[in-house]
Parts: sequence; C-alpha cells; structure tokens
Amino acid sequence: MIKLEYGIPQDKGATHLRFGIAKGFFRDEGLDLNLRVVFGGPEIARCYDSGELKIGEMGTPPATTALANGARFKIVGSGIRRRALQYLVANDDIKSWPDLKGKNIGVLSKGSCSYWFARLVLEGHGMDPDRDARIVGLGSRHAQVVELFESGELQAGVLSEPTVSIGEYRGAFRMMKALSEPEFCPSMQWSVTVANCDVIEHEPALVAAVLRGCKRSYQYSAEHDDEFAEFGAGHYGIDKATMLRSMERERTDLHHECVVDMAGLDLAIDLQHRLGAFAAPMRATEITDLRYLP
Repeated sequence: MIKLEYGIPQDKGATHLRFGIAKGFFRDEGLDLNLRVVFGGPEIARCYDSGELKIGEMGTPPATTALANGARFKIVGSGIRRRALQYLVANDDIKSWPDLKGKNIGVLSKGSCSYWFARLVLEGHGMDPDRDARIVGLGSRHAQVVELFESGELQAGVLSEPTVSIGEYRGAFRMMKALSEPEFCPSMQWSVTVANCDVIEHEPALVAAVLRGCKRSYQYSAEHDDEFAEFGAGHYGIDKATMLRSMERERTDLHHECVVDMAGLDLAIDLQHRLGAFAAPMRATEITDLRYLP
C-alpha cells in the first residue's frame, strides 16, 4: 500500500474524493490516500512545483499563472467541477453593485481562483478592484469564512459549495451572483488535477492509479445521491437538507470522467492573460499531459 498525500486548496473541497476514500476506492488501487489542505492557489502551486506534493487539484487561474512562470507540474486531468462553480455572496446591506464600494470581499488568497474572479466581477461592474473595494486574502482563516461574515469582518466574498449553502442556512449572507454565468467565465475549464513533472516521468503508474480512484469516486457519488448527501452532511456537521441544496446548485455543471476540456482550458488561459496574470501567451497543449486518464 502506497501512502500518498493529495493536495486540495481549501478545507471544504474534494468532498467526492473524501467519499471515495471512505468507500475504499483508492485502497483498491493500492493507495493509502490522504487529503492535505494547503490554503490558497499560489501556495498549493508552489507545493506541486517543488514536489512537496506529488499530485492534487487546484483551479486554473493560479495553475495557469504558475505554469506560465515556469512551474514544474502539468495538468493531468479534470476535477469534478470542470466549470467555474464559484459564487459572489454578500450580506443583506449590499443591495446593488455600487454598494460593494469600500467593502471587504473575502477570497481564499491573493492569486487564488476567488481572487481573480472577484477582480473580474468588480471590473465588469465599473469598479477598480484595487481602489474601490478591499479584496481580503484569508489563507487558513478561510475555514472560518462564515463566522467572519457573522462577526462583520467581511461584507462580501467569492465562495464555493458547500460553504455557500452553509452560510445561507445560517443567515450570514445570500448568493448575489453565480460566476459561472456567461458574462464572466463562459465555458472555461476550472478545477484541474495536476502532478509534479518528476512524478509524471518516474511514477506514471501512480498518476494513473490516482486518476482511476478519482473517476470512480466521482461516478459513484453521482449514482448514489442520498448516500453522498448523508456522508457530506456528517463530515461537515450540517443537516442533510443543506447538503442536498449545495449538491443541487452544482449538479448540471459537474463532470465525472476526469477529461479536460481543452477548448475550455484555452479560454481559462486567455482570461488570465487578459487579466494581466502573465505576459506571454500559451496554449493548453503546452501545459497538459493526458496520457494517464482512465
């Protein structure tokens, strides 16, 4: 049995893989898989670059930015959230876009997916993200993001499920805008599985085994809604109805095959280039190695 840490960039991510671990799908592949949280996009990218983490997942905004700057990892598959399933949430005092001026907008970290999406939505509504609002990188405090709304430290944020449904249930905020809508991120590839270049070269069977376990976890979760909802509710300490609501919000945009949408990845690269994350253009084929997909 091979012990392996699989990276995830925030504490409430990869619920489908947690479920797959509990079901024994990775043990069937000879893997003792443990999820390791490294809060933040650039932060976890550095772990893949150095080899501190052999394999794991992240979003395309920090992934493509790191790869454009020479990071030593490749995209080897797609996560279950192939589309940009993040949401701008806000407290009750914010009624319109101008109300965001001067407010604290919580994101995972500077340079993370939510950071770039926050900039995108502010610019799209005529605001300067560096002057008109304060984008707050939370780092490890992201685990307490609902509490930061409840205390008044944050007035808005860019979050994903199940955190959005948890915060709605507690009355901490409401969902103001889904950033998956065409005006923001049309059909771009979002969550990706990445592997360090040395691991791809020297341990290709390990990459293939992880991807098989991921695909089986994704597909089983889709086919067993009630069981997955029970698991998620128990893991996060929430009621089952809240977990089911979070699942329903994402359902039509989930993909279960680990297959990268190459045209969507090119769109993600183009978006980062347009936002000024890097200067030199590149293509999806330059930063992927898809030989080990199940």
